[in-house]
Amino acid sequence: MKEIKGNIAVLLLSLVLFAACGGTRQASGQNAVSKKAQTLFNKGLQQQGYGEYNEAISLFKQAIKKAPGFLDAYDALASTYQKKNELNSAVHTYRKLLNMKPDHYYALYELGKIYFSMEELDSSEYFYKSFLRVNRTQDENSIEAQSKLVNISFTREAMANPVDITPVNVGSSINSKEQEYSPAFAIDEQTMYITKRLGDLSDRRPNEDIFYATKNGDNWNNIKNLGPPINTVENEGAFSISADGHYIFFTSCSRSGGQGQCDIWLTIDKNGRWSEPMNLQKPVNTKYWESQPSIASNGKVLYFTSDRPGGFGGTDIWMAKFGESGWEEPENLGADINTSKDEQFPFIHSDNTTMYFSSEGHPGMGKSDLFITHLRPDGTWETPKNLGYPINTTGYDWNMVVTRDGSTAYYSSDNMPDGKGGLDIYTFQLPEDLQAQRVSYVSGIVRDAQTKKPLNSNILLTPILGGETMSTYSDRSDGKFLVPLKADIQYALTIDKKGYLYHSEFFDMPNVPSDQPFQLEIFLQKVEVGKTVILNNLFFDTDMYDLKKESTAELNKLETFLKDNPEIRIEIGGHTDNVGSSPHNQTLSESRAKAVLDYLVSNGIDITRLVHKGYGDANPIATNATDKGRAKNRRTEFKVL
Repeated sequence: MKEIKGNIAVLLLSLVLFAACGGTRQASGQNAVSKKAQTLFNKGLQQQGYGEYNEAISLFKQAIKKAPGFLDAYDALASTYQKKNELNSAVHTYRKLLNMKPDHYYALYELGKIYFSMEELDSSEYFYKSFLRVNRTQDENSIEAQSKLVNISFTREAMANPVDITPVNVGSSINSKEQEYSPAFAIDEQTMYITKRLGDLSDRRPNEDIFYATKNGDNWNNIKNLGPPINTVENEGAFSISADGHYIFFTSCSRSGGQGQCDIWLTIDKNGRWSEPMNLQKPVNTKYWESQPSIASNGKVLYFTSDRPGGFGGTDIWMAKFGESGWEEPENLGADINTSKDEQFPFIHSDNTTMYFSSEGHPGMGKSDLFITHLRPDGTWETPKNLGYPINTTGYDWNMVVTRDGSTAYYSSDNMPDGKGGLDIYTFQLPEDLQAQRVSYVSGIVRDAQTKKPLNSNILLTPILGGETMSTYSDRSDGKFLVPLKADIQYALTIDKKGYLYHSEFFDMPNVPSDQPFQLEIFLQKVEVGKTVILNNLFFDTDMYDLKKESTAELNKLETFLKDNPEIRIEIGGHTDNVGSSPHNQTLSESRAKAVLDYLVSNGIDITRLVHKGYGDANPIATNATDKGRAKNRRTEFKVL
């Protein structure tokens, strides 16, 4: 499965093998060699192409013994050591080559690359500059060397000013001697999903599946295979969970029904079972490579990686919006994010404005660094900021996700002293300037008011002062639902089901601890005469009856309910607390009820279906001895007539 694009696949995943399968890098000034030495050399190249590196090394050494001045054999031997990650041996061999030919093009270039990966910056800089003096063309390697010199300067500065983090291995219930990576969570963070790769790194046909683990206090239970129909004999991974936990967007390659080699697929939780995966089809998927999805918490924007035409080179990050007719034509995130090299692993935080991603093209420390950017109100992206050292290293750094608190990061690494083997998943706390916005959530259960049985219902979350709404549903099997809440927004939450009266809630997020989730149990009443609904999202100024603009979401919901149920007549009732005189409260309550009636009539509801009545302070539903109680008593409601 090609969920990671480029050279990184050779090191870690079977998703796509981009390893070069041998080939002679002819050196200028190569002396003639014997036929026997050339035969050994050719066999070595063949074994190198097969991945039989030890055999290739033996053959190259035999060729050098037959022809001590065989420059190409030294080059191929050093290259094979690199592929085995035996860097000291590679350095030693390239230096031997330079002793014979001081201006050897590839030896200078590769030594610059190796020393950079070993964090020996002075040596790396020396060899890259030496290479550029030899190669004065603007070919691919020359451009790369110039880019690396910029990275060396950046790396010196980053290592001199490290970020204060301490990665912690998440433990043996998740990590093992196998490869574990790509963590993902729903917003309640009670389940961790990961990709697990079974098989040795040299195995070109390993199996990658999605696994999950549930939380047990502060620890994680042992991971379990998510099983069919998501996982198959092919590779599945690089995925994203919707905020409510009902949807998984994942990558699958070579799967029947796909558009290209690797596509993005969707599965839905239906009554506790995952549905048969659906290919997202065009325009999201194409004959090109699409992978690494990240779904926004509002469920309406999908970020992903692709090498489709129209990008800036390599793999780019794209986004697709979900409109009335389905997924719209994807948009490239533009030159602020994407470069001529690979950008991968987008992760959009639950705040829907903070994105973390990896890049090989922006100035950084290694083969691929992690960056943060923010979505501006006008739809453009801020200049990405490198997360710094030691979050980033001279190797590959990606796969980072951040939980709803905005500060807890998870990522995968194979370069930590407490690793269990291969890639493991680690967690750490981000410094303040690299954090996302803190996000909370509502976790609720919807039940029938009479039978107490769970209900499948529609959930709509609307910003009080305007903005994009989010929709989800409560699960039929247990009635549960979950929606995210950003810390700086007031929300109207409405829950409805055909044949039932709807329910509304108000969340004043700027004035509550944003890290505390809300737990609700909602009992929906069937549409019957005498049943009432409190309109929790109607707002008036103190001692006034003019509807505030914040009431629009609730008023529109009531209007829609009446239009969907044309046979219903209702009474709109106004209520106050006991502050002030009873005559004054009576008048105020009547005026507020009348304001609601007038709004509905002005929006097409027949006045014969509506009556209004003021009850003053006569029917409290809570004590008037506390501020909280009095707030509950100041209400507007409707009753089915």
